[in-house]
Parts: sequence; C-alpha cells; structure tokens
Amino acid sequence: MHSPPPAAHVPPRRPPAGRIALAVFYCLLALNAWAQVALVPLGYTDDPGPLTLLQAAVGAAAAAAAWGSWRGARWAPAAAVLHGLVTAGMLLALDPLLDLGAEARGGLWIGAGGVLLFALAAAWYLRRALRTTGRDDAVGVSR
Repeated sequence: MHSPPPAAHVPPRRPPAGRIALAVFYCLLALNAWAQVALVPLGYTDDPGPLTLLQAAVGAAAAAAAWGSWRGARWAPAAAVLHGLVTAGMLLALDPLLDLGAEARGGLWIGAGGVLLFALAAAWYLRRALRTTGRDDAVGVSR
C-alpha cells in the first residue's frame, strides 16, 4: 500500500519592492499616529478627544494598508484609499478642532488633496501589482 507523495511545499514569494516600500511607509504612518494617541494619556499633549480618536482611526487604517500591501491582499487598494480618506478628513477637521484660523485653511486643503492623491496612486499601484501576481502571496490567505 503506497501513500500519495506529500505535496511539495512552496514557500511564499517575497513581495515586490514597491509593495514592500508601501508596507513600510504605511507602517511608519501607523506608528506615528499611534504615538500621537499614546502621548495624550501620558500628559505630553492636550489634543482634544475627537482629534485623538481621528489619530487612532488614521493609525488603524494605515496598519490595514501596511498589512494588506505586505500580504498582497485583494483589499489592499481599498485600505490605501480608506487611509487617505480618514487622513484627509482629519486634516480638514484640524481647523474647527484647534481653531487654527483662516490662514491655515488653504494649507490644510492642499495637504488633504495631496494625501488623497497619494492614496489613489498607492491604490492604483497595488491594484496593478496584485493583478500581475493573480493571487495573494501568502499561502492559505483567502482572497
């Protein structure tokens, strides 16, 4: 009685350099946002509660974009766009939350637009890169 040969173990491929770069970038953005959140209870900043919640949301969206970029998940482009939307929303909320004044509004709108453009470019790249591979790089990851 012969048993079938064991399935060949195929190690996951290393993600392409562009996906690695995006994953590292989004990871750094998540760490920065969560550092801002951690400073509040430590008493190093007196940011208002809504701003702290927005920073936590930015950190969560950036972490999702980092993980999805690294793993090659089919939802990675959506996570990149979500991060851009949450971050742009937070930037536009800075004026009413911190009473920055009219002179800051133009810069906030430009910053929010830049963040959205980057998010759309990242999503475009991720969608294109994932279409090229045709699968998640991680073995056993559902699409």
